[in-house]
Amino acid sequence: MKKLIFSVCILLGHLCFSQIATKKFNSFQNRYEYFDSNGNMIGYEKYNSFSKQWEYYTTNNTSQSRQPTQYRDPQQLDISALGNAMTAKQNNYNYNVQQLQNAVNTISDQIKNLDLSYEQRKLIYDTFQQNCVNEINRTRINYSSANETNRVIQWLYDSLNTIIKNVTSTYVSKNETSEPTNPTKQVKTYTGEQEVFTNSPIYDKPENGKQTGYSINNKVIVIEKYNDSTYKVQSGYFEGYMWVGHFKN
Repeated sequence: MKKLIFSVCILLGHLCFSQIATKKFNSFQNRYEYFDSNGNMIGYEKYNSFSKQWEYYTTNNTSQSRQPTQYRDPQQLDISALGNAMTAKQNNYNYNVQQLQNAVNTISDQIKNLDLSYEQRKLIYDTFQQNCVNEINRTRINYSSANETNRVIQWLYDSLNTIIKNVTSTYVSKNETSEPTNPTKQVKTYTGEQEVFTNSPIYDKPENGKQTGYSINNKVIVIEKYNDSTYKVQSGYFEGYMWVGHFKN
């Protein structure tokens, strides 16, 4: 009985030994290689520097294959902040474009309501479209910047005031040379607080003056009448002369 048990133990030990693999390092391939008891390579192990782990690969010499270690999932990049920044920039762009469009619409309405003849209003409108609106359409403007947009809007109002001044002065000169003064013509006189158009300019002198300010909150206080077309006014901390065509009433 003892001999039988001893024989069985020897047999089991031999079977277990036959399953033991030998591990050797291959310096040329820079990997560990595994061999069975018959000297056949059954697999190898290499270090993956990207995933920072050892990965085992089997050969086709054995049916007891092990799958290579799986790569770890790459770390997901958080691009939500980038998306939020792009959304904010697009929102600023859309808002500023609308602000500029509103300014153009307001100026167009102001031109239509000027206390001038149809020919003068049409000339002012056409000149504004050609010299200002067309210039904006062919110029690259950073509408994502509020400062840049406000600068363009202010330029529109400054240009409008210059156009109005040039057109009215031209027509006044023509009328003075071609039409006699009508002594019976009634001219409206303005007093007190008056409502004016947005950013109506205020000049330091009644004639050939330099712009020193503009209307605050679209209102001015009439100080005195200089002549039928010019009044001395005050708006906020600005005081000077304003052309009567900027009055809404």
